[in-house]
Formats: sequence, C-alpha cells, structure tokens
Amino acid sequence: MNIPLGSMRSKVFACLMFLLPGLAAAHGLLLDAKHVGDKIEGTVYYSNGELAVRESVELLDLSTPDATAVAGETDDAGKFNFPVADGHRYRVSAYAAEGHGVDIEIDAVANARPKLIETAAAAEEQSWMPPAWAVIGLLLLASLVPVVVSRRRAAAGPAANR
Repeated sequence: MNIPLGSMRSKVFACLMFLLPGLAAAHGLLLDAKHVGDKIEGTVYYSNGELAVRESVELLDLSTPDATAVAGETDDAGKFNFPVADGHRYRVSAYAAEGHGVDIEIDAVANARPKLIETAAAAEEQSWMPPAWAVIGLLLLASLVPVVVSRRRAAAGPAANR
C-alpha cells in the first residue's frame, strides 16, 4: 500500500498545527514584588513576558492570627499595591483566568526579597510536563520524518513508487 508523499506531509503538518497552538498558549504566571514605604507593590506577568492585566491578586498578613486575605486586581500595566504594616510577613497570591497561579512571601522591611512558595498543586503540575525545549526538540525531530521517507523512496528508485 502506497501513501502519497504529499498526503503524508499534509497529515504531519495538520498534526503539528493542532499541537502548536496549545504550546504557544501554555504559559505560567510570574510575580515580582517589593516593599516600598508603607505598601507592597509589584507586577504580575506571564512567562512569555506579556503583562497580566486585570488579574486577581490577594494579600494575606501571615503575622496576624486569623487574618483574612485582601483581594485586589492588577491594573492595565499588570501592577498592584497593598498597604501593609511595617515588619509583618505577607503572602501575595496572583491568579490568572487560565487557571495559573503564583504565591510569594515577603517581609515588610527595607530591601526585602520575595520568596516563591511552591504549592503542592504547582509541583504536581510541573512533575508530568516535559520542559519546553524537549517538546520543541521532539517536534523538530518529527518534522524530519517526511524528509527521510522521501529520500528513501528516491534512493529505492522508480520501481518502489509503483
């Protein structure tokens, strides 16, 4: 049974076109925050560099027992800010509409650096996903299949193409 080479190429191309939009849309959420004066301010963006505009952000005072989270939203530049009490420790959580989220903890002190909080769900989500470079490499290797098949057919001569 001979499958025309053009038909095989179009099937491979169609498969790649179904896979690529999912890869392009797959991205994580990143959060950068700092303590400035009497507030914690920051920016939320996607791993592809795009600003996370109008996404949910929450601030929880970890130094105050039974504190409730204060909800907010990023502005048109992906920025947020919350008033804070000096010396307290806070958790800032950002959530995107696509179901991505990120949590950091930061102290309301001068030169405080945020610390990424790995949640069990994030660790589980990352454990089964191959790195992007592996997926791209696999797609590149798969794109060589039609070339190898056509060269083998050409080397076999016209008798093999009947």
